[in-house]
Amino acid sequence: MAEYWDTSCVIKLYCRESDSDTFLDKIASAGEPLKSSSLVEAELFFALQQKWLRQETSGATPEDLFGKFLSDVRLGRIHLLPVGADVIEESREVARLCLAAQPVRLLRTLDGLHLATARLLSCDRVVTTDDRMKAAATLLGL
Repeated sequence: MAEYWDTSCVIKLYCRESDSDTFLDKIASAGEPLKSSSLVEAELFFALQQKWLRQETSGATPEDLFGKFLSDVRLGRIHLLPVGADVIEESREVARLCLAAQPVRLLRTLDGLHLATARLLSCDRVVTTDDRMKAAATLLGL
């Protein structure tokens, strides 16, 4: 089962949160690399900076934590699909389907791009803590 990971869950692998162990166990037992969008690079870096300012990084700098993420990408533990014309085009289909649904599923732009990426990567599931994204993923058959 191919899983797509949203930034809301990827961050739990690098910055300790109350439910980090659940996600660390999930990734440890996965038979294939974590799949996500290259958007995660920017979103994760911004989120780590904010956690640093709130003193939620257990003393680790955002650069150190982000370096661990980049290392996992280089080692093939995380596969990132670049945002290209294919993702943009698929995101328009995601938007159409979500807006045509009853009830309508409202998505932020980046969430739509993430779901489009998940579809292009032929993922079966979306791992996220975002309720709107979960609802849209379910609608899309993920």
